[in-house]
Amino acid sequence: MVNEVHFNLSGLDQTLILDVSGALAGEAPVAIEADCIAIYNVQTSDMKAVFKYEADSFDVNDTDASDIKYYVYMSAWPATLKLNPVHAHTLVTQPMLETAGDVVAEKNLVKHDFVRYLAKCLFNTPHGVDLFSNEDALLTDLVQKGAGARLAIDASLNAVNQAAAALSGTAPNKYTTNALTTAANFSRVLLRQIANVRPARFYEADVSGASGIQSVPFKNGDTISFKTSIAPAALQHNLTGRDPFAPRIYQIKLVMVEDAASPVGNIIPVEADTGATYVSATEYPYHAA
Repeated sequence: MVNEVHFNLSGLDQTLILDVSGALAGEAPVAIEADCIAIYNVQTSDMKAVFKYEADSFDVNDTDASDIKYYVYMSAWPATLKLNPVHAHTLVTQPMLETAGDVVAEKNLVKHDFVRYLAKCLFNTPHGVDLFSNEDALLTDLVQKGAGARLAIDASLNAVNQAAAALSGTAPNKYTTNALTTAANFSRVLLRQIANVRPARFYEADVSGASGIQSVPFKNGDTISFKTSIAPAALQHNLTGRDPFAPRIYQIKLVMVEDAASPVGNIIPVEADTGATYVSATEYPYHAA
């Protein structure tokens, strides 16, 4: 109305300063104790398409079971991204032999490194691999065991994917919540580790004013690691009469890189050119099935 008066009483102004700061639920990444680090390059955009979350704003409460929804979109996992651990490329971080001279990168994958480890344990030198009369059989066995590991990795991710029957919600957007506190809740683990190590990512992420499902805020150069332990065959030590020796532990590190034409820097073993029976194009990341 024209005759309204909108008064201000500045004498009633108040300033509130909280004693409680908003907190993030974080957890430090667990250090991996490994004998050797081996890498795969993966596209950052692929990882962002797979690992997602949704945080609500409507209820403003601490009900863990509903506040954050965690998604794993295996429907977005590239069909050509096959994580066979034995085909990861060993770095200069404790391989049996560094890539140099006669040791070419294509012959310095995990499977090659482990055969050299057997030679070191049995013959006291990693250069003794030619003393084995069945190098191809050793590599074949490693690739087959690695293929089984790759299927186990896929199964673990699919157990919490966006269509898994046991999850909450409705397909194709089914999810887990904070009720699942195990390492199997992958997007939750990733978010909590970002909260612990780089909490500014949540401010920097391009989600201003947005609601709904968001990508875990990965950046180029981030890495995701898991451990792979490879043990020799039972009684292998008897070949040269030495004491039993330990498995070799590998840290498999997925290094996030910007989008590029396949294979984004991953190594193709030279065996692929020879037609050897233990090589399959389906076992290399970002290569055609």
